Amino acid sequence: MKNEENIKKEGKKKAGVFFRLLKYALPYWHLLALAIVVVLVLTYLALLPPQIVRKAINTYILSESLQTAEKLSGISKQSLLFLIVSGGIFLFEYLSILVTTYIGGRVVYDLRRQLYDHVLKLPMSFFDRHPSGQITTRITSDTQNVQEFFTSVITSIVNDVFLLAGVIIMMWRISSRLFLDIIYIFPVIIVAMIVFRYFDIRAYRAVRSNIARINAYIAENLAGMPVIKLFNAEDYKRKEFDQINRELYKARMNQLYVFGIFRPLINFLYYLTLSLIIWFGSKYILGKVLNFGDLYAFVSYIDTFMRPIEDLSEKYDIIQNTIASGEKIFALLDEPQEEQGNSNGKKSIEKGVIEFKDVWFSYDNKRWVLQGVNLSFSPGELVAIVGETGAGKTTIMNLINGMYRPQKGVILIDNVPLEEYDIHALRKEVSAVPQDVVLFSGTLLDNIRLFHDEIPEEEVYKALEKVEALEIIQRLPKGIYTEIVERGKGISAGERQLIALARSVLFGAKIFILDEATSNIDVETEHKIQKAVRELSKENTVIMIAHRLSTVVNADRIIVVADGKIAEEGKHFELLKKKGAYYKLYEIQFAKEETA
Repeated sequence: MKNEENIKKEGKKKAGVFFRLLKYALPYWHLLALAIVVVLVLTYLALLPPQIVRKAINTYILSESLQTAEKLSGISKQSLLFLIVSGGIFLFEYLSILVTTYIGGRVVYDLRRQLYDHVLKLPMSFFDRHPSGQITTRITSDTQNVQEFFTSVITSIVNDVFLLAGVIIMMWRISSRLFLDIIYIFPVIIVAMIVFRYFDIRAYRAVRSNIARINAYIAENLAGMPVIKLFNAEDYKRKEFDQINRELYKARMNQLYVFGIFRPLINFLYYLTLSLIIWFGSKYILGKVLNFGDLYAFVSYIDTFMRPIEDLSEKYDIIQNTIASGEKIFALLDEPQEEQGNSNGKKSIEKGVIEFKDVWFSYDNKRWVLQGVNLSFSPGELVAIVGETGAGKTTIMNLINGMYRPQKGVILIDNVPLEEYDIHALRKEVSAVPQDVVLFSGTLLDNIRLFHDEIPEEEVYKALEKVEALEIIQRLPKGIYTEIVERGKGISAGERQLIALARSVLFGAKIFILDEATSNIDVETEHKIQKAVRELSKENTVIMIAHRLSTVVNADRIIVVADGKIAEEGKHFELLKKKGAYYKLYEIQFAKEETA
């Protein structure tokens, strides 16, 4: 009973995905209707050639009452008609391909646009749970499967169904007796298709599962290639990959075995049907109840009948592929979008005063990362947040810019709760400079003004100068016109930090948060960044999140985070005198440096 219920539920789920996909074709219903009309005309034309040849044989070639000239004239007319019908088949096949390809392309264009737009609106918590490779597959490969469905399946199924019905009608009209002699072959073909469908689903699922597994493995190990080489793990990884690859090979072979049995079986049934037609047809010809032209047409229609049968089996595989891809696409589209606060709420920060009041936060609703945090940040003060890895430092930054929302407590900016801001507008004035700054393809100028061409270059130069970056950027071969490739290869970590700072200044940020901004850069660049940060803190709210204590000793206030709580606050020397959490961190770090 449970299996039956599961099958019903799965069937309903697949039907839901199928009809949901069809909705994307609704804006192009007139083209879809045109495609179906074209296919119906094409089906009708495909049924005519055997009839034309049948008439040529029965009426003219085998006629005993007509003169040779009359026979040749009649045969010429039938040949011309055959040629016209063949041209019509060519024309309508071309039109069918043209229209369905356009529909498929437009549907996938709309679907990809909606997917990417939706991804842009998803919360950061979604990206924590899903690898980028998986999202890329949804937008590229899975939508491509959907395109194949709209391009080759919908109209093809209509064509196949009407062609099968038309062939059966034509065979019945030619000779009902001969049709009844071979009719028992058709149930055998239907049973063969049902059996094929059952085994094909199992084989298909195994293939898809192993493809997903091998893709995940390759993505993970390409990212970890430096570690593999460093620890000489190539042989182990080669064997591990070979095992996964072998599983995929076996699944592929099982799928080929299914097709390998089905195709020869259909061919066997085809030749069996032909032999029966020849046997019974010959008897009817000798008995003067069937003409040779009728037998020829009957054989031609059997050949026409078998082609849709094979086509339907292939199209079924595409449908399975499409539904599987559709399920993944809609799972992504059904992900809840990020809360944008109050779209009609406050859109700008006036001063930049930040307050945390009894804030509790968890990424997974299981383990508290922040517990009862009370904090305040004001412009004119350079504040540093320090603590061990995993203490909750970066989480504070993510809460300020609205990337995540606390489960308890409230965060105020200028005495207004974060939820009452338009978060989209708020983020323009909250600048977060991460440890690894991402640069996009284009020039440095594009990356600083983020492709807003209306911003004058003079403003860009002023922003670079304000953050002590102008001299460093001008050292590059093409200055601000230096081309960025592959997320900023060739641009040092320090240069990236300065570019990010300049970008923030250019867009008029009121709050600056630097997350480990000076952890991987040289002393000269670190000095420039610290000088720029000190200058920015005179008029703006500046928060430095740091692991290295040497970078924060001159901060106006240092906040120590431990186990998601605020352990202590104060200036560098004040905290050292307390000999608390900060003192322990300082002692450990400087003891390591002395040992090194």
